[in-house]
Amino acid sequence: MAQVGDPSTRLERTIERLNAYHDAGADSLFAPGVSDRETIARLAREVRGPLNILATPGVPSIAELHALGVARVSIGSGASRAALGLVRRIASELREGSYASMFADQIPYAKVNRMLE
Repeated sequence: MAQVGDPSTRLERTIERLNAYHDAGADSLFAPGVSDRETIARLAREVRGPLNILATPGVPSIAELHALGVARVSIGSGASRAALGLVRRIASELREGSYASMFADQIPYAKVNRMLE
């Protein structure tokens, strides 16, 4: 939940807004920036539709989120940023004369082709 608005009413306003989105027909109610179990549990209890949480550092595991009542976990740009981190590591190793990271978790061509059939 973004640090917007009066901290003493921020959660209540978020719940009101998410319920308004639900009443307007939203299929999934997204609360980015929330990471603590207490807030997530309250949102899951008080929001009238399926709650979506953004996976970020500090967010409980998927199993814990499910137990709290979360319907969906989004990864946002996390996978692409992780891939860019790997590209940066590969570039650094290439400058040092190594290829280790480039081949560590590589998927063979045949398996990629099967995945894309």
